[in-house]
Parts: sequence; C-alpha cells; structure tokens
Amino acid sequence: MEEFDAHPAELKRIIKRPDVLPTGVSAGDVLGLLGRTSGVEMYAQAGERDGIVTEHALVPRTGPVRIRWVSDEIWPLLGGAVGGGVPRAAVLLDLLESDEPRVRREAARALAP
Repeated sequence: MEEFDAHPAELKRIIKRPDVLPTGVSAGDVLGLLGRTSGVEMYAQAGERDGIVTEHALVPRTGPVRIRWVSDEIWPLLGGAVGGGVPRAAVLLDLLESDEPRVRREAARALAP
C-alpha cells in the first residue's frame, strides 16, 4: 500500500476513475459500515501507477489517498478492467488496517459471528 497527499478536489476525481476499485473507507459506506470520510482508498493496476500519480498530482507521503497496487497479471482477475468490485471480505480486512479506531471497530464488528 502506498499513501499520497493530494489536493482535496482530486479525491472525488480519483475514486471515480473507471480503472480503480474502491476499498476500505471508500467502500465501507457501500457495506453500510461508515459515514463520510476525508480520504479515499482503492486498488489500482501497478502498471498504471505513473499515469495515476501524474494525472492527479499525487505527492508520495502520508495523506488522504491510499492505493493498493495490484500486479498487472492479477488485475484482470479482480475484474478491474470491466468494473468488477472488491470482495466484502477484502474491504473489511482493509478497514481493519485503518489508522482510525472507529473504523477498525466497525470492521471487527462486521466480521464477528
């Protein structure tokens, strides 16, 4: 996983790209787990890294953008090229890695039997 700083206006633009898959805090609301958050988290194809970073003027350092780069060979298996989605279990595991205690609690609660 790699973190970036970005202009606030870029957060909405980057997560709406057709070639990324929202996960973690960006997909938690889809699962009914979270309210609004200030950052975005996604999976993206590793081979597209330079283009994504340049297009959105991302600065490599701790910031509101978290990207989990997926190897080019694995990316098609995620359905990334055709608008697939991240499995619920993967989103919950990504949420468990959050720096925010509230987010981790909600993910743990969703995973509990």
